[in-house]
Amino acid sequence: MRILMEHIIKKYDNVPMYLSANDSVVDFYPKFGFKRVYEKLPVCECAINNDAMPNKLSYDDPKVWDYVYKRMNFSPKLDCLNSASINIFHIYWGYLKDCIYELPELDTMVIAEQRGETLKLIGVFSRRDICFSDLVKYLPFINVKKIEFGFMPYWSDVNYIMKEYEKDPLFVRGVRCDLGDFKFPELSIT
Repeated sequence: MRILMEHIIKKYDNVPMYLSANDSVVDFYPKFGFKRVYEKLPVCECAINNDAMPNKLSYDDPKVWDYVYKRMNFSPKLDCLNSASINIFHIYWGYLKDCIYELPELDTMVIAEQRGETLKLIGVFSRRDICFSDLVKYLPFINVKKIEFGFMPYWSDVNYIMKEYEKDPLFVRGVRCDLGDFKFPELSIT
């Protein structure tokens, strides 16, 4: 593992790096200049009671690839560019296969899962600029009182707070700014 880390760091010396880890390696990555950072969870109170019929997409539908590769929505606070391949990996091989919804009225696909009165909005892939208030109108869920975001919201019309929560350790290297309160995009974690 040491040889691989040294090779990657040498090859991409001036490129900011991030990685997710488990508790067994929290002492390993700092040896290579990685710093542990702590995420927070963006949460907003939001009532959703849309009686809309969900337009679910199969994980292997070509539309999924199209939405992921052509998305136009990026957070100005923190986001990952050129991450479509890792997004696809999470969608295809993770627990998300049954959480894919198309909102054709907005030219948007969402990855979302409802647990009780909480909607976990894991990813939003819009092929055009949308606002949060429009998104909420078309989300096919009922009895939602709260949204937890799996990324930093990028809409100017959403009021959210950042809450502390437990998550696997995240490490960064070469980041030249203070990240402040942030949520790393879950679909970009490697």
